[in-house]
Amino acid sequence: MARISISCNSEPLKVLELAAGTLTIGRAADNNLQLDDKTISKHHARIVTYFNANYVEDLSSTNGTYVNGKKIKKQILQPGDILKLGKHQLRIDDDSVGTRTVV
Repeated sequence: MARISISCNSEPLKVLELAAGTLTIGRAADNNLQLDDKTISKHHARIVTYFNANYVEDLSSTNGTYVNGKKIKKQILQPGDILKLGKHQLRIDDDSVGTRTVV
């Protein structure tokens, strides 16, 4: 099972297991992962897990979603990928991530 390690300004915050389905990320309270950061949109991004594959999708955020320093709209995640949303970093920590193509 894939995990994401969440940090802010290099300070570790928490680790979450990614389960099948959608994990929404943003400042608003109705997100699965709420991040208190004014540089993150209310509904900033989502990570979708489908079988053993995960992908991230930007939800038209104001400041963008970055994977390994590159601004993305949608991208399959690989082990070791670093997502940057505002001041927060989310690292994909499992070698089962991205082993299948999302259809």
